[in-house]
Amino acid sequence: MKVKTREQQIIVDFWAAVDMGSKQKKQVIHAEGYRAEMHIPYIPDYNEDHMLNLYYPKDYYYKDHDSESIGGDKLPTIINIHGGGWMFSHLDDSHDYMAQLAARGYAVMGMGYQLVPKVDVRTIVQEIYCSMHWLEQYGEQRGFDLSKVLLTGDSAGGHLALLVACIQASEALQTIYGVAPVHFPITTVGISCPCPDTNELYIVPSGNPEDTQRMSLAYKELLLGEQGLAAINSRALSFWETLGFVRNLSQFPPIYLIGSENEFLHYQTQTLLRQLQEKNLRHETLIWKKEDGQHLMHVFNVEHWDWYEGRLTNDRMLEYFRKCYENA
Repeated sequence: MKVKTREQQIIVDFWAAVDMGSKQKKQVIHAEGYRAEMHIPYIPDYNEDHMLNLYYPKDYYYKDHDSESIGGDKLPTIINIHGGGWMFSHLDDSHDYMAQLAARGYAVMGMGYQLVPKVDVRTIVQEIYCSMHWLEQYGEQRGFDLSKVLLTGDSAGGHLALLVACIQASEALQTIYGVAPVHFPITTVGISCPCPDTNELYIVPSGNPEDTQRMSLAYKELLLGEQGLAAINSRALSFWETLGFVRNLSQFPPIYLIGSENEFLHYQTQTLLRQLQEKNLRHETLIWKKEDGQHLMHVFNVEHWDWYEGRLTNDRMLEYFRKCYENA
């Protein structure tokens, strides 16, 4: 997509600067106790964004009970969608986060996808579905128990995870996004500092409401691509819009919502929590308070999984997942 307005250029430049800064970070602590299979193409087109990574506990190999191979039973599944404002980050940026989840006894899949403004969110969703269909076809033989699935996402990945959950429950959304559903259930959705309200996105809040409104509109148009507000999914982008296409809310997967009052997008978490409560959707929350520490910023449990708070947060999410599939 060609950037059309000054506001759109500001957004693109902002995320380019964030991306450059993130590349300069050095991870001091690395996950242990896992095994990984890296950069498996889920679309055979030689595009580096169309790769996925698989993670398992160290020394785990699935045992096919019809063979003599050495291994263990299938493991509960985690599918992770990375964040990055829809505009930056890469599959491998969440490597240690996914690896430490696997070390706790799970089979984990994370996928890459192309970014805005090169593509729109509808294309991103289609690519995510391609990776999920790959897992549907090959996951069981690689040790993934697809009857127990935790779908996770942070920031923009949290929005995409909620969007996928809605699409799975709505034939109308499947048509709008041009995807076929996967035939395994999403047991639980776990989201960290999500951005589900795509009608209220801004980089830095302005004292001028008109400036903020223009920036939010520019952001939404970037997510919708060349057609902008005329795109087929223009009224099926935010969580509250897509949820309106789901007829049976009682069957919507339970949500574990992670947030922090010290993060700059906390208003998005607050909006989502109100929506969950108004729609009576099953959910639990772990929202860290201001007094818990200024270091608990945006998606801290992903970027700093090794911190005490990060480990506790991820443990609580996994406990909720276990409770969901054991009580299913």
